[in-house]
Amino acid sequence: MDGDRREVFCLGATLDSPVVRELENRSCVVHLATPDDVPVPVERLRAVLVCFTPADIEPYCAWVSTHVQTLADYGVRLELVSPDDATLGQVQSRVGPALKLASVRARTAPPVAALAENIARHFAGARPRMDLKIVVADEREPIRKADEPLFKRAFHLCREVTLVELTGGRSAARVFAAHMTVEGSEAGVWPQPAFVKLDRSDKVAREHANYRDYAERFIPFGLRPNIQALVAGAERSLLVGDFVDRSESLWDLAQREVAAQAVTSLIDETLRGWRDQGYASDPVSGSLAIAMRDAGLWNPEAIVAGYVEKAWEAGVRVTPADLMVTLSAMRQMWRHAPVHGDLHGENVRVRNGQAILIDLASVTKGPMTADLAALETWLAFELPLGVDASRFGDPEWTSQIDRLYAPSAFRHPPGPCAPAARLRWMAAVVRQLRTMGIAAQSCPTEYQTAVAVQLLRRCQWDDGPAADRFRRGYGYLTAVRLIEDANGGVQ
Repeated sequence: MDGDRREVFCLGATLDSPVVRELENRSCVVHLATPDDVPVPVERLRAVLVCFTPADIEPYCAWVSTHVQTLADYGVRLELVSPDDATLGQVQSRVGPALKLASVRARTAPPVAALAENIARHFAGARPRMDLKIVVADEREPIRKADEPLFKRAFHLCREVTLVELTGGRSAARVFAAHMTVEGSEAGVWPQPAFVKLDRSDKVAREHANYRDYAERFIPFGLRPNIQALVAGAERSLLVGDFVDRSESLWDLAQREVAAQAVTSLIDETLRGWRDQGYASDPVSGSLAIAMRDAGLWNPEAIVAGYVEKAWEAGVRVTPADLMVTLSAMRQMWRHAPVHGDLHGENVRVRNGQAILIDLASVTKGPMTADLAALETWLAFELPLGVDASRFGDPEWTSQIDRLYAPSAFRHPPGPCAPAARLRWMAAVVRQLRTMGIAAQSCPTEYQTAVAVQLLRRCQWDDGPAADRFRRGYGYLTAVRLIEDANGGVQ
């Protein structure tokens, strides 16, 4: 039992209540309280026990509604106990949303010993550092007050933490490199930085499970972040792990045309444990696009109508529904294996030539070539720094895309571009990934279809500058061409 947070707040209990004796027998420090007692010492609490009676439903429910989120954010368990089902029903009707939180329990007349044992066994974590100084570097958006309890729990040994926000991705999550100043450590005050991800609780819980289920046993130790803590809150949670310090993104390397070694490391070393699983069973047959949809890798219904309209203006009158009819009718083969689900140039860090995979929030099982196709299309269609973001069109880029994404370039990899071409870096990385994709496919149209689907996936967003939207719209046209060709080539 955590000796630093042994206190239990009891509302509605008396000193001679059996539950009080049972809690004290388990080394808990019990405080009898009323709804008017303020402040609530959340940093010392293990749990709060609310014992309802028909006479005090309103004030106790009001107290619960006021404090439940704060209690959850500080890791405090909340037990709501009613003497009968009728009273519990009234409580549920008044505090219904609170009952959805994982840290809240509501029950009718539970056995006293079991109730006390559950409270005593609850792990609230170490005492939060209530005076923690949180600094967000580079004048970026400060941490919300509502999220500060999570950081106070995660960095309870620190007197100060400086957060350097990292970029990349389209989710609402915030990701930081956390530079800590600790107290009470004989080794020193400045440990290695950690990575911190702040996101919705359900998404953080899923990513934590993905690290446990997919990373620890299948990705080499040094080629992935290692999770240190999951700090769960009411609405948002923190994931804390090792930070890949002194590294570069694959995106940066690709634009300098020095990504070849890292790409090989990513596919043949970092992802090898996942990809090998595809050979543990026979290839799957059916529609590749449907398999990718069912794996959550794309949603044809989410394609933004504006890209379809632009295609119509270009004379391509093909809707997502038309594409789904074609894709659903295809009979293809592929190998099923764990896939990252959101593999792009910012989700791969590179240090000393080794590719380190980060952000496992979208890991699932699906067609093995999906990750290769996702990375290739992201590197080719993402808007690089230095490009005029307001320009709706880029003839040199579209010329290269037409060449690299011609159907014939999926029979065998495309050739190199001119030595002094501005987009030589893009052609180089696409050729490398294309060679790998064609080699890994189980039927002649697998990789071509996977690339088309990933291009359509990019059309699920309409944010970003004009140049970005132009590239997604051109991706839609390219996907239509690839799908029509693949459909004609299916045996």
